[in-house]
Amino acid sequence: MKQILMMIKNTPLMLALALVFFTTTANAEQASQSHESIAEAVKAYIAQNINLQGEYEVSLVPLDSRLNLPQCTEQLEAFTTNAVIKAGRTTIGVRCNAEKKWSIFTSAIIKTYQMVAVLSQPMQRGEIITRQHLAIEKRDVSNLREDFVTQIEQAENKQVTRQLNTGTILSLNYLVEPKLIKRGDKVVISTTKSEFSIRMSGIAMMDGTKGQLIQVKNQNSGRIISATVVEPGLVSVNY
Repeated sequence: MKQILMMIKNTPLMLALALVFFTTTANAEQASQSHESIAEAVKAYIAQNINLQGEYEVSLVPLDSRLNLPQCTEQLEAFTTNAVIKAGRTTIGVRCNAEKKWSIFTSAIIKTYQMVAVLSQPMQRGEIITRQHLAIEKRDVSNLREDFVTQIEQAENKQVTRQLNTGTILSLNYLVEPKLIKRGDKVVISTTKSEFSIRMSGIAMMDGTKGQLIQVKNQNSGRIISATVVEPGLVSVNY
């Protein structure tokens, strides 16, 4: 009987010990680094080191839900092996420099947006762009080369080098100066000096864009000279 009473008396002690055990276990489980804190460290690092024009947005590839890292007692340190953070997919490292050291690598997808010139209607190769063909819109330019057109004036009166669909973001690579003069065209050869101006008839020996130096045959003398394209049907010669 005495033995049974002792067991009953010790029951509160056993419950207390069990409570301590489960509390300690629960605290140990809680003492892990949250994935949200790692994500915040990555975003802060990107914001401080990114070098992009215009607006941008960052989305992080979620960490494996099974990843369980010890709670870092110091501030997390983010880092990268790249000198400059660019648009697209990039890798950012995060490490803990406390007594229980650890490091992981995360993936971030960075999109950047700019106001760019886009086509409001389709165009065929060789057509000349006018203001009616263009609109300025905010677009994702993350995967584009940095030769896209940002101002209408850059594309206006240019000739397209290929067939382009409605909504195409214009690249300078798609544009050329139009040919104002074609080989065989009749042209006026203008020579201007301070005291007089001379105009002669000629034949273009080659195609030419504005400001280009082309070969022209003087119809009067039969001499071939070099002249600068001014506008359709007109070239100038400086002596």
